[in-house]
Amino acid sequence: MILIEDPQYISNRLDSMGPNFDAYYYSNELAYVWQNEIGQRVNYTDNTGMVLISTANTNLDGTGTLGTVLTAASSGTLIRTITIKAIGTTTKGMVRLYIEDSGGTNTDIVAEIEIPAVIPSGTRQAFSTVLEVDYVLENTYKLRVSTQNAESFVVIAEGLNIAFP
Repeated sequence: MILIEDPQYISNRLDSMGPNFDAYYYSNELAYVWQNEIGQRVNYTDNTGMVLISTANTNLDGTGTLGTVLTAASSGTLIRTITIKAIGTTTKGMVRLYIEDSGGTNTDIVAEIEIPAVIPSGTRQAFSTVLEVDYVLENTYKLRVSTQNAESFVVIAEGLNIAFP
């Protein structure tokens, strides 16, 4: 977690989020509080998850080796972005994202991200992409991930836990 204490940054961030947000600190976490149109407050606290995946899994049905990136809070979690970063050379393939229900009985594919062949060097970066998703993950559901080829990726999901005071 990164704690940003610069008041100007917080002020600029809140301005970009719109007129209905306030910011509060709770035990070293920046929380955003949304005041919606009907007066009901919604609290958001940071929930960032990360996993390293490297085991090949060609399945599209949610079976095989999957990494858990993030588990939603009891009132749900708003996933803002998902970052996929290769750790080394990649060959043409896929990274797949799945949603697993709270009982773990259903795991459904929701996205496939094409991975190009890249040989990183002093002048070429390893593969990296940031997906802006703004997706609400339901109560205790999980965001899971797999790689088609036996190559290493770090997958990071930046989310906000939802809570109703």
